[in-house]
Amino acid sequence: MSDVSVEYLVLRDNVELSRLLSFKGSGASISVTANAEVKWALSGKFEAADEVNFLKDRIQPVLIVDDRRYPLGKYIPTDAGISNDGNCPVVELTAYDLVYLAKSSKIEERLYLAKGTLYTDAIRSLLVEAGITDFLIEANTATLQADREDWEPGTDRLTIINALAAEINYNSVWMDGSGIVHCSAFRMPSASSISMTYRDDEFSIQYPEWKENVDMFDHPNVFIVEVDNPDFDSAMRAEAVNDRPDSPFSVVTLGRRVVSYEKLDNIASQAELQAYADNKLFKSLQTSQTRTFYTGPSGLHAVFDVVELIRDGESTLYEETGWRLDLESPFKMTHTGKRVVYL
Repeated sequence: MSDVSVEYLVLRDNVELSRLLSFKGSGASISVTANAEVKWALSGKFEAADEVNFLKDRIQPVLIVDDRRYPLGKYIPTDAGISNDGNCPVVELTAYDLVYLAKSSKIEERLYLAKGTLYTDAIRSLLVEAGITDFLIEANTATLQADREDWEPGTDRLTIINALAAEINYNSVWMDGSGIVHCSAFRMPSASSISMTYRDDEFSIQYPEWKENVDMFDHPNVFIVEVDNPDFDSAMRAEAVNDRPDSPFSVVTLGRRVVSYEKLDNIASQAELQAYADNKLFKSLQTSQTRTFYTGPSGLHAVFDVVELIRDGESTLYEETGWRLDLESPFKMTHTGKRVVYL
């Protein structure tokens, strides 16, 4: 059995200032929700520490498994209620990952972005303006096709960043375990992108129980996306059709078109518009088979992971939609994933 513990570092200006001590039975946990705007959350009860300033300090939990250290992100406290249990002051803490800085940072006047600006440059500037300095933006040569003044004063920078990211078929921004914020291209989950494998051998940390849910309804087979912007030279339209004979929801199998129509305000190019429609089609081909399974603690998960489960010699891939790690014994980890099977 592994030796597992957790430390809670308090960072000021990215340097360790102090540490928090959690209470046994405090319900301390980290959770990740892939489709949330701010994806990581930390909560729990801790001993109050006078030197900690929850308005400016950051919390960095570190999972330690057999002397190997795994950072579990950096967090901005948003609620820090203090009470006294009769023995000492207690802080009940809720905190969110560094992307919260962009959510809480709002533009003060209408944002102007010039035609020809690289999407990645615009995203980079917004991250810096929000106070996020540790980030990685995947390179892309797409540029804005028109001058932009789309967003009113008071719009949070995260909304703008994610809107721009979507126009080049990037994921919404996310943080990794080291506290680095990423803006990365959407990629179809496959065996080549497996980030974690759980086996059922003698070294297995899988729990035997699991739950599964299947939703086989509401599957369009035609995806139409249009952009009709007066600043563009012409309107753009893209269409993706599921005509696979092996798909139960395809036009071929059903004998009818089930249309999904979406109108966008902006897109980087006709190619990106077609990729957007193709991605909608791809996602529709995935089965709506969702599994919840449980493992021992791991510090290797982040966001958009593809997890391989091996049980009884059979390998199954899941695109992880969320997970939760309990930060006290037995450090049980709950995973929710969408099975990577194409219909």
